[in-house]
Amino acid sequence: MISRWLTSCLLIHLSHTVRYDAVKQQTGYFWHIDSASLNLDYSISGDRNKNCQERSSLSNINSYRLPLGEFGDSACDSPLQLVKSATEFIKKVRGEDFDFILWTGDSSPSSAMGEDNSTRYLREMTLLLREQFPYSSIYPVLGDMDFNPRGQAQAKADPMYKVASDLWGTWLPPKAIDSLKHGGYYKIDLAGRKLQLVALNTALYLSTNEQTRHSYHHDPGNQWHWLENILEKARLKHQTVIIFGHTPPGVFERDWTNSGRAWLQQTQNIRYLRLILQYSDVIVGQFFGHQNTDTFRVFYNNKRQAVSWALISPGISPRTVVEGMREPVISSPSMRLYKYSVYDGKVLDYSQFSLSLSQSNTEGRPVWDLQYNFSSLYGAESISPASLDRVYNTMATQSSPLLDNYLLANTAGMDQPKDCRDTCRKVHLCAIPNVDITNFRKCISLANMAVRVGREWWGVKVILAMVVFCVY
Repeated sequence: MISRWLTSCLLIHLSHTVRYDAVKQQTGYFWHIDSASLNLDYSISGDRNKNCQERSSLSNINSYRLPLGEFGDSACDSPLQLVKSATEFIKKVRGEDFDFILWTGDSSPSSAMGEDNSTRYLREMTLLLREQFPYSSIYPVLGDMDFNPRGQAQAKADPMYKVASDLWGTWLPPKAIDSLKHGGYYKIDLAGRKLQLVALNTALYLSTNEQTRHSYHHDPGNQWHWLENILEKARLKHQTVIIFGHTPPGVFERDWTNSGRAWLQQTQNIRYLRLILQYSDVIVGQFFGHQNTDTFRVFYNNKRQAVSWALISPGISPRTVVEGMREPVISSPSMRLYKYSVYDGKVLDYSQFSLSLSQSNTEGRPVWDLQYNFSSLYGAESISPASLDRVYNTMATQSSPLLDNYLLANTAGMDQPKDCRDTCRKVHLCAIPNVDITNFRKCISLANMAVRVGREWWGVKVILAMVVFCVY
């Protein structure tokens, strides 16, 4: 009897161990989509000079320029047909055989749309995703274009928090909805896993947000205090965290001025950087969009070690108008499929898919194709602080073709690497490892100084490293 009882206990223990190990070793997939920028009034008989919308009969026919076709035009925001094609391609690739979708905001078009407000576009995008993926988990955040007025998120009781809570109630649990109503941010506990998902409201910290920019010594919406508590509890419970939001920290790598273009208020950028460095052992990934480019950031501690990373994905829209830039940022419509460890959230690889506007409009059908795999493009076995540090250091070597690969991917093939000269390359290579805005500017100054004294700026890499590791 005793031996039979011991045997049954052993079998139960082994079955639990096998099940536990299977979960730890299991890989899964999730999608990341950003910046649909819906143009609900897009027309193939519209005018490219007016966001591809119909113009009045009084318009000057000589200045009228027709769009490229039904799937979009790089001079205009996304037609609904383009966004639908993206969701249909997701189903074609994996059906609903994925764990979740990270949707990082900006449903509204980047061009002013008359009397429309962002609620119309957020509702349309939500209904589309709900219709296309009725059984999938979707975790959304608000982008700067999703507020009224645009980019002016209020710290508390912003009307869009209530709108989003009502629309997203079928996707988010009650605690997440309560948090979303309060400040536009929330947390997801994934059942049976070590991993948590943390959705940030980055619109609170935009440098152009007049609602919060003068509160330098405050914590708008109490979000930083909330985030620190989550990260501290995750550490105590030996959990891991994926952070996602719309607007990335650091400096925009396509603004080629010495001062650079930072999206976040400098003090808030520093606060975020400090939290990432403090809890780098807990954070297994950061995912952002906003700027319609394909790039990454590496975070370093004061021991010159790469300890965290952020991936910035281009959007579904072929263009975005971002604050402070005179020209729209153009890219091929894109989205990503990530492969990751289901148990702890560590990211293993991703595949980026892009749509050719010219081919799609010519053939009258959406042509989505694999643009690249991270592991193949960069020769890395996984996505980690160490692997991205190696990628960056290889890119910063003059003879390496890896920088050209990165530059081609940066606009999903819209711009060629040969068009990115020394000034352009300096900004890219200073932006990737310098999330701190002051350090980025020091990096650019030192690179310019090397050129002035007659040295190739590539030879200043050792000096740049001193700036890279000057963190708070």
